[in-house]
Amino acid sequence: MTEQNKKYIFYGLGAVAAYIFVLGPILKKLGLQKTQTEKEAEADISKYLKSQISTGNATKTPGEWAIIADQIYNDLRYSAVSDNKDNATLQLARCKNGADVALLIKSFGKRREYYFGIPAGAVMDLQQFVTSNLSSKQIAAVNDNYRRKAIKYQF
Repeated sequence: MTEQNKKYIFYGLGAVAAYIFVLGPILKKLGLQKTQTEKEAEADISKYLKSQISTGNATKTPGEWAIIADQIYNDLRYSAVSDNKDNATLQLARCKNGADVALLIKSFGKRREYYFGIPAGAVMDLQQFVTSNLSSKQIAAVNDNYRRKAIKYQF
């Protein structure tokens, strides 16, 4: 083994150690890298959504839920500037069963919020978007609506 190869191996091991002991924990602390618990929670959520969708009792097509998800995003994406929170609340209340909620969540996916037209923060799913943009009173109204329809999902 040449001196040059030893140097490359040394630098490679140093980079791996720096990532494991320094950069990895920093990324997890900042929320830029998912922890094992977050990965497991995402897998459980995905499993739940698939089970709800597979029941086949959705009241609208996936395309219609995609349009509704876009409307909710357009109502809430500018973070308090020109938000239409009342309309977003009404759009969320269009769900009639668990399959509808699952299709809405799936259609929404992960999207970014904007401050004055500038992308801000990490991408968020529907749950995060709703809880960060709607008031507790509006969220309670949506949750009450879901409860009356026997939908188990709550914001």
